[in-house]
Amino acid sequence: MGMYRSYLLKNNFWAKKGNEKNDDEKVFIKHDSIVGGVYAVIQKENKGVKIVAEGEEHFFTNFDRLDSFLNQLHQRKDNFIKILKRKNISQRLRTLDI
Repeated sequence: MGMYRSYLLKNNFWAKKGNEKNDDEKVFIKHDSIVGGVYAVIQKENKGVKIVAEGEEHFFTNFDRLDSFLNQLHQRKDNFIKILKRKNISQRLRTLDI
């Protein structure tokens, strides 16, 4: 449980209040404008971490797969934000009197 906790804290996840009271599972939360809400639940009995993002649940027991998933999630959102910004800039440039 401690290894996943350290990994999540290094990757900007925050521990949910009340985690110290529950020994069976620990909940961590990450939220920003690019990724949105991502929840990580470390369960003592399953020896892994469950990630809840975009309404879907994914379970990982391998750090490489977990890291890859979080990077892909961030990349998808990053590409979407870039498209929105590009469209917004394009619309503003069309309205300029040149």
